[in-house]
Amino acid sequence: MSRIRTIRLETLNQDLEKLENDYKAVADKKRRESNPQEQNNLQLQLDDIAKRINAIEKEMNQLQQPEQGENNIQILLILLIPYEDKISNCVKRIYQTCSPDDWQNPLPDKLEGILVELKKMPQGESKYTVIEKFIARLVIDSEIPQSLSEQLKIWAKSNINGYSELLKLISTQIQELTNKTPYLIVAIRRSEQDSLTNPNKEDCYFLNAWLIPDANTYNSQNNSGCKQLFYPKNVIETKQSKLKNKETLTLKQIPQAINIFLNQIGEYSSSKLIIEIFLPLELINEAVDCWEIENEFGLEEIKLNRDYKVVVRSTERLLPTYSRYKGFWQEKWQTLQKIIKTSVLSAFVLWNDDDLKKLSIELRKENAIGIKLQQTPIKTGKGSVFAVILSTATPVALWLRCHLPECNHQVDGLLECCIEELTEAIAQKRLEALLEPENSHIGHHLSLLWEDPYRLPPSIDYSM
Repeated sequence: MSRIRTIRLETLNQDLEKLENDYKAVADKKRRESNPQEQNNLQLQLDDIAKRINAIEKEMNQLQQPEQGENNIQILLILLIPYEDKISNCVKRIYQTCSPDDWQNPLPDKLEGILVELKKMPQGESKYTVIEKFIARLVIDSEIPQSLSEQLKIWAKSNINGYSELLKLISTQIQELTNKTPYLIVAIRRSEQDSLTNPNKEDCYFLNAWLIPDANTYNSQNNSGCKQLFYPKNVIETKQSKLKNKETLTLKQIPQAINIFLNQIGEYSSSKLIIEIFLPLELINEAVDCWEIENEFGLEEIKLNRDYKVVVRSTERLLPTYSRYKGFWQEKWQTLQKIIKTSVLSAFVLWNDDDLKKLSIELRKENAIGIKLQQTPIKTGKGSVFAVILSTATPVALWLRCHLPECNHQVDGLLECCIEELTEAIAQKRLEALLEPENSHIGHHLSLLWEDPYRLPPSIDYSM
């Protein structure tokens, strides 16, 4: 307890003792008094003293409550710190789950910082504090060692009113996740400043990420229903080096950050999760679905597309300069929704030509909502086929990143499914390819551009 708080409590205690003595003296005097008028005056004095006693007791309670909260946090730290290394990923994941959607403070690295942040978070209309929800989730999480879980359970039963009810509430919330489609949105944009100041060095990129727990409740107008994710800039590691305090990452380091994001999003990391990666045109042909992420069980690194559906999107559609195309984009998407049960073949332009002007006309047709590139794209920037896709606001594109002439029939098979099944069909092809040589299966090389104009990340400052 702070010195100032201790002094204040001592003063209040002295005042309280004096008032209690005064109250007793006045009450004794009233009992002996026979004059009704004087009895009434003495009662008014008693009421005033009682009011002052209540005010002092209230202030003393307020001064003592934070101390109790601080003691509880210290006890939690004593319980958690011996397991800090083992439960670090789990703690950060549950922290993200418990934090409000609009909580902007970065994720702390250490347990103490995490508990301090949780204490700051508003309770809202819930009967439980955020720390109480956090501890309850830790207790039932399968990654928490049993010995720690038992200790936390004892703490929770002693310190959380309605603990059993809270466990039931959290279990229900976890069960409801099975009916939702979560999205991990990753936006990558080139650092123009780094490129100008270090022209001979590897290109660097800014990275932002958000979790959308339920696509049906996300509102892109006010960005409600999403949580921004953060990676500790001083712990992005590569096999060659450790970066410290860098605001930008090289392309090779981005998968490390995505691995951190996946560790943060907890129960939302499931087979239902869809990862949407916004790429600048220069990177649109990158094999992002094949990016490898670490395996904490000592096995070889795994590809993103083994566990998750991955689609690419264009960072250029987020730029203020793309605003003039928003209406066309939304019209195309509305058309897609109307014909989503029809086959891909009926709504896609199959393109095997170099005449971009002709392609622009074809893609502007009313029912042309997508394109399948028959040739492997060589150019990806301005003046490329992808520039035409952007300028015509075409929301869907499918292509192979490398030339596999003997596998064209496999790609054609994808065009026979209905539009709404395309993402799943591509995910299945990627799974099938995991045990096949890279030059013999299209699943190693499929890229899908899938651009929903109503699922956009929050505003980004593009002046950097």
